[in-house]
Amino acid sequence: MANSSRPTWMRIFIEYAVPHRWSFLAGAICLLLTNWLTVMIPVELGKGIDSLSDTASVERAAWTIAAMGLGIIVVRTLSRVLFFNPGRDIEYRLRKDLFAHLLSLQPAFYSGKRTGDIVSRASNDITWTRAMVGFGLMQVVNTTLAIVLTGWKMIDISWQLTLYSLIPIVIALFVVQIFIKQLFTLQKRSQEQLGAISDHVLSSFQGVATIQGFGAEPAFIERLETKNDAWLRTTMRLAVIRSLAFPLLSFSGGAAVFVLLYIGAPMALNNELSVGEIAAFATLIGALLPPLRSLGWMMSVLQRGQAALERIFELMDSAIDRPEGENPVISERGKGPSIEVRNLQFAYPDDPERVVLKDLNFDMPAGAVIGVFGRTGSGKSTLLNVLARLYDPRPGMVFVDGEDINHLDRHSWRERMAVAPQRPFLFSESIAGNIGLGSDAVSEQIVSASHKASLMTDLEALP
Repeated sequence: MANSSRPTWMRIFIEYAVPHRWSFLAGAICLLLTNWLTVMIPVELGKGIDSLSDTASVERAAWTIAAMGLGIIVVRTLSRVLFFNPGRDIEYRLRKDLFAHLLSLQPAFYSGKRTGDIVSRASNDITWTRAMVGFGLMQVVNTTLAIVLTGWKMIDISWQLTLYSLIPIVIALFVVQIFIKQLFTLQKRSQEQLGAISDHVLSSFQGVATIQGFGAEPAFIERLETKNDAWLRTTMRLAVIRSLAFPLLSFSGGAAVFVLLYIGAPMALNNELSVGEIAAFATLIGALLPPLRSLGWMMSVLQRGQAALERIFELMDSAIDRPEGENPVISERGKGPSIEVRNLQFAYPDDPERVVLKDLNFDMPAGAVIGVFGRTGSGKSTLLNVLARLYDPRPGMVFVDGEDINHLDRHSWRERMAVAPQRPFLFSESIAGNIGLGSDAVSEQIVSASHKASLMTDLEALP
């Protein structure tokens, strides 16, 4: 990533949203037109009320309001398309980049991570990021424009009435701000607990045969209940805060209408304002209420999106272990390598106190056939992992063609060798897909590989 020192919300917009800036700009213009039309409809309504005795004026106001309503339908729809489509594209790119980065990380990284939590970040968290970038950004622009334009028109009618009417709304916004920080903390905790639940369920399914074989179902169910209860408590605290804080915004709108009638009615009786202006002012408050009501949902989306981004970028910023540096040695293909091992010592990163390989020495000339044998757990598979650089040895211990193995380009070195793991793993693909292993191998190559592995007899017996 470009700059991990930036705040996460700034990074997602600079690194992913900038290519869609014109779409966002066009969407913002559509929102500006939407809110301008929304504000002008009450003005036309007020003019129509004040000119009820003039049939032509009333008819003209009615047709103008109808045209404005149709215009709102068009530009509001366009604004959603222009904001939501880039959000989907950003979601796609973020998933692809995260997946590619996770594939580039060494097994040592995964030994200290829960698989379910990684899956949760790559699925649920990215979905919330898309909601923040698409829906959340649109609501920020829409709410800001609605408040500014509606407030401007209300002041144009009566700044005194505007001042008194906005007092309950400002108080409600201040109270909501108090809860924002706590909401963010609880939301991040909720997503971490959801990741722990995903990890527990995934590991239970992977080991279901062992669980059933030892009759351990009740213990695993109890652990799930414990994790589920913790997530439920956090979710309920979030719900309580939202149910207390965000309805204040709707209540403040009702209070504003009460203030309008309490103060505006005498002003109308004293001819300081016309009846049409009072009606327009009340309609403007009504137009202001939907953005204020959506403010609670918008805050929730922004908070969840921010928490999700922190968890996503925590994975994206995980350093790729590259001891070969910026100028790695490209391993020469087409001939067998000579391998020298000198005083090799190795311990797995998650258990550094237990030395698996100790003072190991041997030479393997190019083209030689060497067998390695030993008891279970003696380090045979570990040696292959080190030679394949799934785990890197310390410098000066393993050499390939006279070059320290840590200086070799990891990708070219792995293309030069092949490792058949002790534990087979089949991907959720066809047999051909598993043999090709994601490469562009043609059917003739797959058939040839199947013949060499003596697999064709079994394949011909399958449907």
